[in-house]
Amino acid sequence: MTAPKYHLTSYGCQMNKLDSELVETKLQQRGYSAATAEADADVVLINTCSVRQHAEDRVWSKLGKLRIRKRTEPQLVVGVIGCMAQEHKRYMLARMPHIDLIVGPSAFGDIDDTVEKARTRNRELVAQREPARTKHEVVGAGMVSVDHGISGDSIKRNVKVRPHQSQAYMSIMRGCNMPCSYCIVPTTRGDEISRPIADLVDEANRLVDDGVSEITLLGQTVNAYGRDLKGQDATLARLLRELHGIPALRRLAFITSHPNFLSPDLIDVLAELPKLSRYLHLPAQSGSNAMLKAMRRGYTVERYKKRIEQLWAKVPDMELHSDFIVGYPGETEEDFEATVALMKELRFSQSYIFKYSPRPGTLSAELVDDVCDAEKNRRNQVLLAVQEELSAERNQAVVGSTVEVLVEGESKVAGRMTGRTSQHRLIHFASTDKQLVGQYVPVTVTEALAHSCVGDLQGHDAAEGGAHDLQYDRDLDHEQDPAQVSGS
Repeated sequence: MTAPKYHLTSYGCQMNKLDSELVETKLQQRGYSAATAEADADVVLINTCSVRQHAEDRVWSKLGKLRIRKRTEPQLVVGVIGCMAQEHKRYMLARMPHIDLIVGPSAFGDIDDTVEKARTRNRELVAQREPARTKHEVVGAGMVSVDHGISGDSIKRNVKVRPHQSQAYMSIMRGCNMPCSYCIVPTTRGDEISRPIADLVDEANRLVDDGVSEITLLGQTVNAYGRDLKGQDATLARLLRELHGIPALRRLAFITSHPNFLSPDLIDVLAELPKLSRYLHLPAQSGSNAMLKAMRRGYTVERYKKRIEQLWAKVPDMELHSDFIVGYPGETEEDFEATVALMKELRFSQSYIFKYSPRPGTLSAELVDDVCDAEKNRRNQVLLAVQEELSAERNQAVVGSTVEVLVEGESKVAGRMTGRTSQHRLIHFASTDKQLVGQYVPVTVTEALAHSCVGDLQGHDAAEGGAHDLQYDRDLDHEQDPAQVSGS
């Protein structure tokens, strides 16, 4: 019998990408194989994100197309998993009957069983009824698993299921306990649950044994790791020390952090351990104390800057990345200019910049969305321009230096390879040698672009890594750098 095929599309953050790898692990353990194209799949799954409206809109559009396909392929299993499944389950059940399974982020652990039940139910439905005559007659299996289920962290990860041979994400915690007024994550992913250090060290060792040399630790508020592991002395600082001891691990990073948990102990670890990447994603969100209070971020601009001052006093080469929201309810021009001032003062290397969009179920959704779209767009473009200038200056500062680059793959432009430095700086260099992927190579930077650098590959017998793409680099730059992200 031919093995059933699945196709999985993932939207959203790095955590979603890792969740998709865990889902694939379960399906492959059950005998499923990945379809090359969605049209060839017996099971089509969409791993969804609810943080921004744009991500949701893409999912609704895709589901509409799958409804048409299911009219002629009634045994096709259509599944929505992740945050939208958690948030919109009632709407999907009521208005999108062609969806066969709806599985929330806390119920990935037995998703193979859920898929099998949906396939069985679909076969029964096909046997019981005539082919659909109208789009309204398309019926799915109606399998729902959201609020209660087996966590994905219970999955014995197949470390071979990952897109990059030398790089891997590793979830160290799930959920979030922070009360940010605009954020849907606590609703869709629940309270913080940290994984034991021993389990994480075991998984990291298995990844490294399979060829991984760079691991990025994931958590919604990653530097709050361990608060729920009472009596276990579990902190991010201790975990980093444990993982740093794995001999073949070359780089170790973590995202995303909250300013309130940038502790002295964590700063000391960042200064002491050479394998730790030299960038920190520490979202400020706004440069206005009034906005930070309205957003319920739990710190002031002064406190944020003090934490950065403490960080740079011990780790002066640490590159700082941030997130900013423009157009939050009540944001005045003065509030916005304070954000511009903070960005210029701290000279962030990269920033994700988003136009505020209310998320149902959050506290801010109850507020009047009083900043018009045109003004949100203007403020968004202003911050993008400021960040582009800052990024270009940061990149110009490394021209003439030789940096170590982990080669990630071929560029979209023929004849080039691409990769990143320990500071997460995107580097392009001329090469057609695919054997460089996964190696760490020295590249001398010759040109700075707005969002990346161009360099020349040097002899690399003693090194191991990679780079990305020039006139075209400028376009590719815009496409890939966080400074150019503008969400709504």
